[in-house]
Amino acid sequence: MATTSLGSFSGWTQLLRMIQRRDRWVMPAWIIGVTMFCAGFVPAMPSIAGSSDEMGILGELMKNPAMVAMCGLIYGSEVTLSIIYSQMMMVWSALVVAVMNILIVIRHTRTDEDEGRLEVIRALPTGRLANLGAVSVLMVYINVVVFLACGFFMGVFNVESFTVRGCLLYSAALATCGLFFAALTMVIVQIAHSSREAMGISTGLLGFFYILRAYGDVSSETLAVISPLGLIQRTYCFYEDRLMPVVILVSLSLVLMGLGFALSSLRDLGQGLLPNLGRARAHAPRTLSGEWGLTWRLTRSTILAWSATVFISAAAYGSVMGEMEDFVMSNPLYQQMMGIGANEKDITGPVVTMLVLIMGIIGTIPVLTTVFKLRSEEVQGRLDYVLGKSVSRWRLFIGYAGLAVIVSAVMLVLTAAGFWVVIQSVMTEPVSTPLIAKVAFNYFPALFAFGGLGLFLVGYAKKYTWVGWTYLVVSFLMTYMGSMMGLPRWAERLTPFGLLQRWPSEPFSWWPWIGLMVAGIVLGVLGALGFRRRDILT
Repeated sequence: MATTSLGSFSGWTQLLRMIQRRDRWVMPAWIIGVTMFCAGFVPAMPSIAGSSDEMGILGELMKNPAMVAMCGLIYGSEVTLSIIYSQMMMVWSALVVAVMNILIVIRHTRTDEDEGRLEVIRALPTGRLANLGAVSVLMVYINVVVFLACGFFMGVFNVESFTVRGCLLYSAALATCGLFFAALTMVIVQIAHSSREAMGISTGLLGFFYILRAYGDVSSETLAVISPLGLIQRTYCFYEDRLMPVVILVSLSLVLMGLGFALSSLRDLGQGLLPNLGRARAHAPRTLSGEWGLTWRLTRSTILAWSATVFISAAAYGSVMGEMEDFVMSNPLYQQMMGIGANEKDITGPVVTMLVLIMGIIGTIPVLTTVFKLRSEEVQGRLDYVLGKSVSRWRLFIGYAGLAVIVSAVMLVLTAAGFWVVIQSVMTEPVSTPLIAKVAFNYFPALFAFGGLGLFLVGYAKKYTWVGWTYLVVSFLMTYMGSMMGLPRWAERLTPFGLLQRWPSEPFSWWPWIGLMVAGIVLGVLGALGFRRRDILT
Protein backbone atom coordinates (compact mmCIF):
# COMPACT_ATOMS: atom_id res chain seq x y z
CA MET A 1 0.00 0.00 0.00
CA ALA A 2 2.83 2.39 0.80
CA THR A 3 4.42 1.82 -2.59
CA THR A 4 1.13 2.48 -4.32
CA SER A 5 0.63 5.69 -2.37
CA LEU A 6 4.09 6.97 -3.24
CA GLY A 7 3.66 5.93 -6.86
CA SER A 8 0.50 8.02 -7.17
CA PHE A 9 2.62 11.19 -6.90
CA SER A 10 5.67 10.07 -8.84
CA GLY A 11 6.91 12.69 -11.29
CA TRP A 12 5.15 15.64 -9.64
CA THR A 13 8.36 17.68 -9.41
CA GLN A 14 8.94 17.41 -13.16
CA LEU A 15 5.32 18.42 -13.80
CA LEU A 16 5.71 21.40 -11.47
CA ARG A 17 8.76 22.58 -13.41
CA MET A 18 6.85 22.11 -16.68
CA ILE A 19 3.93 24.21 -15.41
CA GLN A 20 6.28 26.93 -14.21
CA ARG A 21 8.02 26.95 -17.57
CA ARG A 22 4.71 27.07 -19.40
CA ASP A 23 3.41 29.97 -17.28
CA ARG A 24 6.68 31.84 -16.94
CA TRP A 25 4.95 35.03 -18.13
CA VAL A 26 1.39 34.38 -16.95
CA MET A 27 2.15 33.82 -13.27
CA PRO A 28 4.34 36.92 -12.80
CA ALA A 29 1.70 38.98 -14.60
CA TRP A 30 -1.00 37.66 -12.26
CA ILE A 31 1.12 38.29 -9.15
CA ILE A 32 2.09 41.82 -10.23
CA GLY A 33 -1.49 42.69 -11.19
CA VAL A 34 -2.94 41.33 -7.94
CA THR A 35 -0.29 43.11 -5.86
CA MET A 36 -0.92 46.41 -7.62
CA PHE A 37 -4.67 46.09 -7.06
CA CYS A 38 -4.39 45.05 -3.41
CA ALA A 39 -1.66 47.47 -2.34
CA GLY A 40 -1.48 50.12 -5.05
CA PHE A 41 -4.13 52.41 -3.56
CA VAL A 42 -2.44 52.70 -0.14
CA PRO A 43 -0.40 55.85 -0.99
CA ALA A 44 -3.55 57.53 -2.32
CA MET A 45 -5.51 57.07 0.91
CA PRO A 46 -4.53 60.42 2.50
CA SER A 47 -5.79 62.23 -0.60
CA ILE A 48 -8.91 60.10 -0.86
CA ALA A 49 -9.91 60.52 2.79
CA GLY A 50 -8.92 64.18 3.02
CA SER A 51 -8.81 66.05 6.30
CA SER A 52 -9.96 64.61 9.62
CA ASP A 53 -13.40 66.17 9.15
CA GLU A 54 -13.69 64.79 5.63
CA MET A 55 -12.50 61.39 6.85
CA GLY A 56 -15.29 61.47 9.42
CA ILE A 57 -17.81 62.12 6.68
CA LEU A 58 -16.32 59.25 4.66
CA GLY A 59 -16.61 57.02 7.72
CA GLU A 60 -20.30 57.86 8.07
CA LEU A 61 -20.79 57.12 4.37
CA MET A 62 -19.12 53.73 4.76
CA LYS A 63 -21.50 52.86 7.62
CA ASN A 64 -24.41 53.04 5.21
CA PRO A 65 -25.94 49.51 4.94
CA ALA A 66 -25.62 49.63 1.15
CA MET A 67 -21.90 50.39 1.42
CA VAL A 68 -21.47 47.67 4.06
CA ALA A 69 -23.20 45.18 1.75
CA MET A 70 -21.11 46.26 -1.23
CA CYS A 71 -17.70 46.57 0.46
CA GLY A 72 -17.76 45.13 3.96
CA LEU A 73 -17.58 46.00 7.64
CA ILE A 74 -16.24 49.17 9.14
CA TYR A 75 -15.00 48.68 12.67
CA GLY A 76 -12.90 50.26 15.40
CA SER A 77 -13.43 52.93 18.00
CA GLU A 78 -12.29 55.64 15.59
CA VAL A 79 -12.02 56.00 11.85
CA THR A 80 -8.46 55.68 10.49
CA LEU A 81 -6.99 55.53 7.00
CA SER A 82 -6.06 51.86 7.40
CA ILE A 83 -9.50 50.80 8.65
CA ILE A 84 -11.24 52.65 5.81
CA TYR A 85 -8.83 51.02 3.36
CA SER A 86 -9.53 47.61 4.85
CA GLN A 87 -13.27 48.11 4.44
CA MET A 88 -13.05 49.54 0.93
CA MET A 89 -10.52 47.06 -0.48
CA MET A 90 -10.34 43.78 1.46
CA VAL A 91 -13.40 42.07 0.00
CA TRP A 92 -12.70 43.25 -3.55
CA SER A 93 -9.03 42.31 -3.28
CA ALA A 94 -10.05 38.88 -2.00
CA LEU A 95 -12.34 38.48 -5.02
CA VAL A 96 -9.44 39.25 -7.38
CA VAL A 97 -7.14 36.81 -5.56
CA ALA A 98 -9.87 34.14 -5.60
CA VAL A 99 -10.45 34.56 -9.35
CA MET A 100 -6.70 34.21 -9.96
CA ASN A 101 -6.61 30.94 -8.01
CA ILE A 102 -9.72 29.55 -9.70
CA LEU A 103 -8.44 30.30 -13.20
CA ILE A 104 -4.97 28.86 -12.62
CA VAL A 105 -6.27 25.66 -11.03
CA ILE A 106 -8.79 25.01 -13.81
CA ARG A 107 -6.21 25.84 -16.48
CA HIS A 108 -3.76 23.21 -15.23
CA THR A 109 -6.28 20.53 -14.28
CA ARG A 110 -9.58 20.24 -16.11
CA THR A 111 -8.64 22.34 -19.15
CA ASP A 112 -5.53 20.23 -19.78
CA GLU A 113 -7.70 17.17 -19.31
CA ASP A 114 -10.36 18.33 -21.78
CA GLU A 115 -7.76 19.17 -24.42
CA GLY A 116 -5.99 15.82 -24.11
CA ARG A 117 -2.71 17.05 -22.66
CA LEU A 118 -3.17 15.27 -19.36
CA GLU A 119 -3.82 11.98 -21.17
CA VAL A 120 -0.43 12.30 -22.85
CA ILE A 121 1.19 13.00 -19.47
CA ARG A 122 -0.55 9.98 -17.91
CA ALA A 123 0.94 7.80 -20.67
CA LEU A 124 4.39 8.71 -19.32
CA PRO A 125 5.81 7.28 -16.05
CA THR A 126 3.86 9.68 -13.84
CA GLY A 127 1.54 8.95 -10.95
CA ARG A 128 -2.22 9.28 -11.02
CA LEU A 129 -2.15 12.23 -8.61
CA ALA A 130 1.12 13.79 -9.82
CA ASN A 131 -0.51 16.62 -11.77
CA LEU A 132 -2.88 17.58 -8.94
CA GLY A 133 0.03 17.42 -6.50
CA ALA A 134 2.09 19.74 -8.67
CA VAL A 135 -0.84 22.17 -8.97
CA SER A 136 -1.41 22.19 -5.20
CA VAL A 137 2.26 23.01 -4.53
CA LEU A 138 2.11 25.70 -7.20
CA MET A 139 -0.94 27.34 -5.61
CA VAL A 140 0.68 27.37 -2.17
CA TYR A 141 3.75 28.98 -3.71
CA ILE A 142 1.77 31.62 -5.61
CA ASN A 143 -0.29 32.61 -2.57
CA VAL A 144 2.80 32.83 -0.38
CA VAL A 145 4.36 35.19 -2.95
CA VAL A 146 1.15 37.27 -2.98
CA PHE A 147 1.28 37.41 0.83
CA LEU A 148 4.88 38.62 0.86
CA ALA A 149 4.46 41.08 -2.01
CA CYS A 150 1.26 42.69 -0.72
CA GLY A 151 2.52 42.88 2.85
CA PHE A 152 5.78 44.47 1.76
CA PHE A 153 4.30 47.08 -0.59
CA MET A 154 1.54 48.06 1.82
CA GLY A 155 4.10 48.73 4.53
CA VAL A 156 6.78 50.34 2.39
CA PHE A 157 4.60 53.38 1.62
CA ASN A 158 4.72 54.29 5.33
CA VAL A 159 1.19 55.74 5.43
CA GLU A 160 -0.24 56.78 8.76
CA SER A 161 -1.93 53.97 10.81
CA PHE A 162 -0.74 51.23 8.41
CA THR A 163 1.18 49.15 10.96
CA VAL A 164 3.56 46.36 9.94
CA ARG A 165 1.51 43.79 11.87
CA GLY A 166 -1.71 44.98 10.24
CA CYS A 167 -0.21 44.96 6.73
CA LEU A 168 1.09 41.41 7.14
CA LEU A 169 -2.21 40.17 8.56
CA TYR A 170 -4.16 41.91 5.78
CA SER A 171 -2.04 40.26 3.08
CA ALA A 172 -2.16 36.90 4.93
CA ALA A 173 -5.98 37.08 4.96
CA LEU A 174 -6.02 37.65 1.20
CA ALA A 175 -3.53 34.85 0.52
CA THR A 176 -5.36 32.29 2.69
CA CYS A 177 -8.67 33.25 1.06
CA GLY A 178 -7.04 32.61 -2.33
CA LEU A 179 -5.69 29.28 -1.11
CA PHE A 180 -9.17 28.30 0.10
CA PHE A 181 -10.69 28.91 -3.33
CA ALA A 182 -7.79 27.08 -5.00
CA ALA A 183 -8.49 24.04 -2.80
CA LEU A 184 -12.25 24.35 -3.36
CA THR A 185 -11.67 24.42 -7.13
CA MET A 186 -9.51 21.27 -6.85
CA VAL A 187 -12.61 19.53 -5.49
CA ILE A 188 -14.92 21.05 -8.09
CA VAL A 189 -12.78 19.92 -11.05
CA GLN A 190 -13.26 16.35 -9.83
CA ILE A 191 -17.06 16.48 -9.82
CA ALA A 192 -17.58 18.62 -12.95
CA HIS A 193 -17.77 17.12 -16.45
CA SER A 194 -15.75 19.82 -18.22
CA SER A 195 -13.60 22.86 -17.63
CA ARG A 196 -16.52 25.11 -18.60
CA GLU A 197 -18.77 23.44 -16.03
CA ALA A 198 -16.02 23.66 -13.40
CA MET A 199 -15.62 27.36 -14.16
CA GLY A 200 -19.35 27.95 -13.83
CA ILE A 201 -19.59 26.13 -10.49
CA SER A 202 -16.46 27.79 -9.06
CA THR A 203 -17.42 31.34 -10.02
CA GLY A 204 -21.00 30.66 -9.00
CA LEU A 205 -19.86 29.64 -5.52
CA LEU A 206 -17.65 32.73 -5.36
CA GLY A 207 -20.67 34.88 -6.17
CA PHE A 208 -22.76 32.98 -3.61
CA PHE A 209 -20.16 33.59 -0.91
CA TYR A 210 -20.09 37.28 -1.81
CA ILE A 211 -23.88 37.59 -1.54
CA LEU A 212 -23.86 35.57 1.70
CA ARG A 213 -21.25 37.92 3.13
CA ALA A 214 -23.16 40.99 1.97
CA TYR A 215 -26.37 39.84 3.63
CA GLY A 216 -24.52 38.64 6.72
CA ASP A 217 -22.58 41.86 7.22
CA VAL A 218 -25.86 43.76 7.31
CA SER A 219 -28.16 41.31 9.08
CA SER A 220 -26.50 38.13 10.42
CA GLU A 221 -23.04 37.63 11.92
CA THR A 222 -23.44 33.84 11.66
CA LEU A 223 -24.04 33.91 7.91
CA ALA A 224 -21.19 36.37 7.41
CA VAL A 225 -18.56 34.13 9.01
CA ILE A 226 -19.73 31.12 6.98
CA SER A 227 -18.45 32.94 3.90
CA PRO A 228 -14.65 33.04 3.59
CA LEU A 229 -15.02 36.62 2.33
CA GLY A 230 -16.79 37.53 5.56
CA LEU A 231 -14.47 35.47 7.74
CA ILE A 232 -11.31 37.28 6.64
CA GLN A 233 -12.90 40.61 7.55
CA ARG A 234 -13.14 39.34 11.13
CA THR A 235 -9.35 39.59 11.37
CA TYR A 236 -10.10 43.28 12.10
CA CYS A 237 -6.79 44.34 10.55
CA PHE A 238 -5.18 47.50 11.95
CA TYR A 239 -7.48 47.30 15.01
CA GLU A 240 -7.53 43.97 16.87
CA ASP A 241 -5.40 41.99 14.37
CA ARG A 242 -7.01 38.60 14.98
CA LEU A 243 -5.14 35.62 13.53
CA MET A 244 -7.81 32.95 14.09
CA PRO A 245 -9.73 33.52 10.78
CA VAL A 246 -6.47 32.92 8.89
CA VAL A 247 -5.84 29.70 10.82
CA ILE A 248 -9.38 28.49 10.12
CA LEU A 249 -9.08 29.14 6.37
CA VAL A 250 -5.71 27.38 6.16
CA SER A 251 -7.17 24.36 7.97
CA LEU A 252 -10.20 24.26 5.67
CA SER A 253 -7.93 24.56 2.63
CA LEU A 254 -5.89 21.54 3.72
CA VAL A 255 -9.06 19.51 4.26
CA LEU A 256 -10.39 20.46 0.81
CA MET A 257 -7.05 19.59 -0.83
CA GLY A 258 -7.16 16.17 0.82
CA LEU A 259 -10.73 15.70 -0.42
CA GLY A 260 -9.64 16.73 -3.92
CA PHE A 261 -6.90 14.08 -3.95
CA ALA A 262 -9.33 11.42 -2.67
CA LEU A 263 -11.92 12.22 -5.34
CA SER A 264 -9.28 12.38 -8.09
CA SER A 265 -8.17 8.85 -7.24
CA LEU A 266 -11.76 7.61 -7.70
CA ARG A 267 -12.77 9.07 -11.05
CA ASP A 268 -11.82 8.22 -14.62
CA LEU A 269 -9.90 10.64 -16.80
CA GLY A 270 -12.24 12.91 -18.74
CA GLN A 271 -15.22 12.13 -16.53
CA GLY A 272 -16.85 13.89 -13.60
CA LEU A 273 -18.30 12.49 -10.40
CA LEU A 274 -21.35 14.74 -10.59
CA PRO A 275 -24.30 12.95 -12.25
CA ASN A 276 -25.08 14.36 -15.66
CA LEU A 277 -28.73 15.32 -15.33
CA GLY A 278 -29.03 16.96 -18.73
CA ARG A 279 -31.38 15.39 -21.26
CA ALA A 280 -29.56 13.88 -24.21
CA ARG A 281 -30.50 15.25 -27.62
CA ALA A 282 -30.62 13.25 -30.80
CA HIS A 283 -29.98 16.43 -32.79
CA ALA A 284 -28.59 19.86 -32.03
CA PRO A 285 -31.14 22.66 -31.56
CA ARG A 286 -32.00 24.68 -34.65
CA THR A 287 -30.37 27.76 -33.12
CA LEU A 288 -26.97 26.13 -33.71
CA SER A 289 -27.53 25.95 -37.47
CA GLY A 290 -26.18 29.47 -37.94
CA GLU A 291 -23.10 31.43 -36.97
CA TRP A 292 -24.97 33.71 -34.56
CA GLY A 293 -26.50 30.79 -32.71
CA LEU A 294 -23.13 29.08 -32.36
CA THR A 295 -21.48 32.27 -31.17
CA TRP A 296 -24.20 32.85 -28.59
CA ARG A 297 -24.00 29.25 -27.37
CA LEU A 298 -20.25 29.52 -26.81
CA THR A 299 -20.37 32.87 -25.02
CA ARG A 300 -23.76 32.98 -23.31
CA SER A 301 -22.53 31.90 -19.86
CA THR A 302 -19.94 34.66 -19.75
CA ILE A 303 -22.32 37.28 -21.12
CA LEU A 304 -25.10 36.40 -18.69
CA ALA A 305 -22.72 36.37 -15.73
CA TRP A 306 -21.31 39.78 -16.62
CA SER A 307 -24.80 41.14 -17.30
CA ALA A 308 -25.84 40.22 -13.77
CA THR A 309 -22.61 41.70 -12.39
CA VAL A 310 -23.09 45.00 -14.21
CA PHE A 311 -26.75 45.34 -13.21
CA ILE A 312 -26.10 44.56 -9.53
CA SER A 313 -23.05 46.84 -9.37
CA ALA A 314 -24.95 49.73 -10.97
CA ALA A 315 -27.80 49.17 -8.50
CA ALA A 316 -25.29 49.22 -5.63
CA TYR A 317 -23.91 52.56 -6.82
CA GLY A 318 -27.45 53.89 -7.11
CA SER A 319 -28.22 52.89 -3.51
CA VAL A 320 -25.55 55.25 -2.14
CA MET A 321 -26.13 58.08 -4.61
CA GLY A 322 -27.48 60.51 -2.01
CA GLU A 323 -24.65 60.00 0.48
CA MET A 324 -22.07 60.04 -2.32
CA GLU A 325 -23.12 63.53 -3.41
CA ASP A 326 -22.64 64.84 0.14
CA PHE A 327 -19.20 63.26 0.37
CA VAL A 328 -18.07 64.56 -3.01
CA MET A 329 -19.10 68.10 -2.05
CA SER A 330 -16.89 67.86 1.04
CA ASN A 331 -13.82 66.42 -0.73
CA PRO A 332 -11.87 68.60 -3.22
CA LEU A 333 -10.00 65.56 -4.58
CA TYR A 334 -13.20 63.88 -5.74
CA GLN A 335 -14.43 67.15 -7.18
CA GLN A 336 -11.22 67.34 -9.22
CA MET A 337 -11.56 63.70 -10.35
CA MET A 338 -15.11 64.32 -11.56
CA GLY A 339 -14.38 67.66 -13.17
CA ILE A 340 -16.60 69.64 -10.81
CA GLY A 341 -15.91 73.37 -10.75
CA ALA A 342 -15.50 75.33 -7.54
CA ASN A 343 -18.73 77.26 -8.12
CA GLU A 344 -20.76 74.35 -9.46
CA LYS A 345 -23.88 73.77 -7.38
CA ASP A 346 -25.55 70.80 -9.06
CA ILE A 347 -23.12 67.87 -9.02
CA THR A 348 -25.64 65.17 -9.90
CA GLY A 349 -24.57 65.07 -13.55
CA PRO A 350 -20.81 64.72 -12.89
CA VAL A 351 -21.39 62.02 -10.26
CA VAL A 352 -23.64 60.05 -12.62
CA THR A 353 -21.07 60.48 -15.40
CA MET A 354 -18.26 59.07 -13.25
CA LEU A 355 -20.35 56.10 -12.09
CA VAL A 356 -21.45 55.26 -15.65
CA LEU A 357 -17.84 55.66 -16.80
CA ILE A 358 -16.69 53.07 -14.25
CA MET A 359 -19.48 50.69 -15.23
CA GLY A 360 -18.71 51.26 -18.92
CA ILE A 361 -15.11 50.17 -18.36
CA ILE A 362 -16.36 47.08 -16.51
CA GLY A 363 -18.83 46.42 -19.33
CA THR A 364 -15.96 46.42 -21.82
CA ILE A 365 -14.67 43.18 -20.28
CA PRO A 366 -17.47 40.96 -21.72
CA VAL A 367 -17.14 42.79 -25.05
CA LEU A 368 -13.47 41.83 -25.36
CA THR A 369 -14.18 38.36 -23.96
CA THR A 370 -16.78 37.78 -26.68
CA VAL A 371 -14.44 38.91 -29.45
CA PHE A 372 -11.44 36.96 -28.16
CA LYS A 373 -13.54 33.78 -27.90
CA LEU A 374 -12.99 33.45 -31.65
CA ARG A 375 -9.25 33.31 -31.07
CA SER A 376 -9.74 30.89 -28.16
CA GLU A 377 -11.68 28.49 -30.38
CA GLU A 378 -8.86 28.68 -32.93
CA VAL A 379 -6.16 27.94 -30.35
CA GLN A 380 -8.10 24.95 -29.00
CA GLY A 381 -8.43 23.49 -32.49
CA ARG A 382 -12.23 23.61 -32.68
CA LEU A 383 -12.37 26.28 -35.37
CA ASP A 384 -11.08 23.81 -37.95
CA TYR A 385 -14.19 21.68 -37.52
CA VAL A 386 -16.48 24.68 -38.02
CA LEU A 387 -14.72 26.07 -41.08
CA GLY A 388 -14.39 22.56 -42.51
CA LYS A 389 -18.15 22.66 -43.12
CA SER A 390 -20.06 25.01 -45.40
CA VAL A 391 -19.30 28.02 -43.20
CA SER A 392 -17.46 31.02 -44.57
CA ARG A 393 -14.90 32.87 -42.48
CA TRP A 394 -16.69 36.12 -43.23
CA ARG A 395 -20.02 34.98 -41.79
CA LEU A 396 -18.35 33.45 -38.74
CA PHE A 397 -16.40 36.66 -38.07
CA ILE A 398 -19.54 38.75 -38.53
CA GLY A 399 -21.31 36.54 -35.97
CA TYR A 400 -18.78 37.42 -33.28
CA ALA A 401 -18.63 41.07 -34.34
CA GLY A 402 -22.41 41.46 -34.29
CA LEU A 403 -22.70 39.85 -30.86
CA ALA A 404 -19.96 42.16 -29.53
CA VAL A 405 -21.96 45.20 -30.71
CA ILE A 406 -25.08 43.87 -29.00
CA VAL A 407 -23.15 43.18 -25.79
CA SER A 408 -21.77 46.75 -25.84
CA ALA A 409 -25.27 48.18 -25.95
CA VAL A 410 -26.70 45.71 -23.42
CA MET A 411 -24.01 46.49 -20.83
CA LEU A 412 -24.82 50.21 -20.93
CA VAL A 413 -28.58 49.58 -20.92
CA LEU A 414 -28.20 47.37 -17.84
CA THR A 415 -26.01 50.02 -16.22
CA ALA A 416 -28.66 52.68 -16.76
CA ALA A 417 -31.48 50.33 -15.71
CA GLY A 418 -29.78 49.13 -12.52
CA PHE A 419 -28.87 52.66 -11.54
CA TRP A 420 -32.31 54.08 -12.33
CA VAL A 421 -34.35 51.36 -10.59
CA VAL A 422 -32.65 51.87 -7.24
CA ILE A 423 -32.36 55.67 -7.12
CA GLN A 424 -36.12 55.95 -7.67
CA SER A 425 -36.62 54.50 -4.20
CA VAL A 426 -33.63 55.88 -2.26
CA MET A 427 -33.60 59.54 -3.35
CA THR A 428 -36.22 62.13 -2.48
CA GLU A 429 -35.43 63.87 -5.78
CA PRO A 430 -34.37 61.08 -8.16
CA VAL A 431 -32.01 61.70 -11.03
CA SER A 432 -33.95 62.30 -14.23
CA THR A 433 -34.28 59.35 -16.56
CA PRO A 434 -33.15 61.30 -19.68
CA LEU A 435 -29.91 62.30 -17.89
CA ILE A 436 -29.01 58.68 -17.10
CA ALA A 437 -29.93 57.53 -20.61
CA LYS A 438 -27.91 60.29 -22.30
CA VAL A 439 -24.81 59.64 -20.18
CA ALA A 440 -24.99 55.92 -21.03
CA PHE A 441 -25.49 56.77 -24.72
CA ASN A 442 -22.44 59.05 -24.59
CA TYR A 443 -20.11 56.17 -23.67
CA PHE A 444 -21.38 53.61 -26.20
CA PRO A 445 -18.68 54.46 -28.83
CA ALA A 446 -15.93 53.66 -26.30
CA LEU A 447 -17.17 50.08 -25.86
CA PHE A 448 -17.75 49.88 -29.63
CA ALA A 449 -14.18 51.00 -30.33
CA PHE A 450 -12.75 48.42 -27.92
CA GLY A 451 -14.76 45.77 -29.73
CA GLY A 452 -13.28 46.94 -33.02
CA LEU A 453 -9.77 46.83 -31.53
CA GLY A 454 -10.37 43.27 -30.37
CA LEU A 455 -11.58 42.22 -33.82
CA PHE A 456 -8.53 43.81 -35.42
CA LEU A 457 -6.19 41.92 -33.07
CA VAL A 458 -7.97 38.62 -33.79
CA GLY A 459 -7.67 39.21 -37.53
CA TYR A 460 -4.17 40.64 -37.85
CA ALA A 461 -2.27 40.14 -34.59
CA LYS A 462 -3.70 37.00 -33.01
CA LYS A 463 -0.72 36.55 -30.69
CA TYR A 464 -1.15 40.02 -29.21
CA THR A 465 -4.70 39.91 -27.90
CA TRP A 466 -3.21 40.87 -24.53
CA VAL A 467 -2.82 44.37 -25.98
CA GLY A 468 -6.60 44.83 -25.73
CA TRP A 469 -6.64 43.97 -22.02
CA THR A 470 -3.61 46.14 -21.31
CA TYR A 471 -5.16 49.11 -23.10
CA LEU A 472 -8.35 48.65 -21.08
CA VAL A 473 -6.39 48.74 -17.80
CA VAL A 474 -4.51 51.83 -18.99
CA SER A 475 -7.82 53.45 -19.93
CA PHE A 476 -9.18 52.84 -16.45
CA LEU A 477 -6.10 54.27 -14.74
CA MET A 478 -5.93 57.35 -16.96
CA THR A 479 -9.62 58.25 -16.95
CA TYR A 480 -10.50 57.35 -13.36
CA MET A 481 -7.25 58.20 -11.60
CA GLY A 482 -5.72 60.63 -14.08
CA SER A 483 -6.53 63.71 -12.03
CA MET A 484 -5.28 62.05 -8.85
CA MET A 485 -1.99 61.21 -10.58
CA GLY A 486 -1.68 64.72 -12.00
CA LEU A 487 -2.04 63.69 -15.65
CA PRO A 488 -3.03 66.41 -18.13
CA ARG A 489 -6.40 66.15 -19.89
CA TRP A 490 -4.73 65.42 -23.24
CA ALA A 491 -3.22 62.24 -21.77
CA GLU A 492 -6.70 61.00 -20.87
CA ARG A 493 -7.82 61.65 -24.46
CA LEU A 494 -5.39 58.96 -25.65
CA THR A 495 -8.01 56.44 -24.53
CA PRO A 496 -11.53 55.95 -25.95
CA PHE A 497 -13.23 56.76 -22.63
CA GLY A 498 -11.10 59.84 -22.12
CA LEU A 499 -11.63 61.08 -25.67
CA LEU A 500 -15.37 61.46 -25.13
CA GLN A 501 -16.61 64.60 -23.44
CA ARG A 502 -17.71 64.18 -19.83
CA TRP A 503 -21.21 65.39 -20.46
CA PRO A 504 -22.92 67.26 -18.77
CA SER A 505 -19.83 68.78 -17.05
CA GLU A 506 -18.37 69.34 -20.51
CA PRO A 507 -20.43 70.26 -23.58
CA PHE A 508 -21.40 67.26 -25.68
CA SER A 509 -19.53 66.92 -28.98
CA TRP A 510 -20.48 64.67 -31.84
CA TRP A 511 -16.99 64.62 -33.35
CA PRO A 512 -15.28 62.26 -30.86
CA TRP A 513 -18.49 60.20 -30.69
CA ILE A 514 -18.62 59.73 -34.46
CA GLY A 515 -14.83 59.36 -34.68
CA LEU A 516 -14.81 56.42 -32.26
CA MET A 517 -17.69 54.77 -34.09
CA VAL A 518 -15.83 55.12 -37.40
CA ALA A 519 -12.61 53.84 -35.79
CA GLY A 520 -14.46 50.80 -34.44
CA ILE A 521 -15.96 50.04 -37.86
CA VAL A 522 -12.62 50.48 -39.67
CA LEU A 523 -10.79 48.27 -37.16
CA GLY A 524 -13.50 45.63 -37.40
CA VAL A 525 -13.43 45.60 -41.23
CA LEU A 526 -9.62 45.37 -41.23
CA GLY A 527 -9.84 42.53 -38.75
CA ALA A 528 -12.34 40.72 -40.99
CA LEU A 529 -10.05 41.12 -44.03
CA GLY A 530 -7.10 39.82 -42.06
CA PHE A 531 -9.07 36.88 -40.69
CA ARG A 532 -10.19 35.87 -44.20
CA ARG A 533 -6.65 35.88 -45.56
CA ARG A 534 -4.53 34.41 -42.78
CA ASP A 535 -3.98 30.76 -41.92
CA ILE A 536 -6.02 29.16 -39.17
CA LEU A 537 -3.53 27.71 -36.72
CA THR A 538 -3.95 25.63 -33.62
